[in-house]
Amino acid sequence: MPVKCPQCGTENLDGAFYCDECGASLQEAVPTEGPAPVPEEAPSPAPGEKRCPSCGHGNPADAQFCENCGATLAPEAAEPVPPAAPSPRLVVVPTGQEIPLDLSKGQVLIGRTDQVSRVFPDVDLTPYGGYDAGVSRRHCLITQTAGTFFVQDLDSTNGTKLNGSTLAPHQPQVIKDGDTLELGILQLVFRVQ
Repeated sequence: MPVKCPQCGTENLDGAFYCDECGASLQEAVPTEGPAPVPEEAPSPAPGEKRCPSCGHGNPADAQFCENCGATLAPEAAEPVPPAAPSPRLVVVPTGQEIPLDLSKGQVLIGRTDQVSRVFPDVDLTPYGGYDAGVSRRHCLITQTAGTFFVQDLDSTNGTKLNGSTLAPHQPQVIKDGDTLELGILQLVFRVQ
């Protein structure tokens, strides 16, 4: 027989100790008809029911409070969202234009597109003054390994500098957020969000 909540008037299942709607104690509530309920051991929850973290009682899926002990039934915890992967980019000095680096393949070739030589780098610096600044067609490579970024000069004509130091060709060097690259005389700042 249903038990009416003295607090909110909701009819609750026979044997419930606390109101499903407001969580009020039903110990002093009078059943809507018949004798007082005898508390029974809570049965195992059926599929789709919420198990109380305090007493283990199975509750309806939409219950906010445990029918047995009155504990608050927290909503199902969502899967934790992994932190966003770093989003590397180059910032052109002094214009501030940003060039995203797609490192999904593990590396990015930086240089200038040349239709005749059939060179098509991942990042074409021609629109940023690359030709006049002395950027080679295949100038440098940025790679990522285990969360660490590296830059290496590809034996470019006018060289690559990292924070003012000239890089030896084909020798990867660690590059960090805020480091300055010079490809010929084109200055870029490496950024990672």
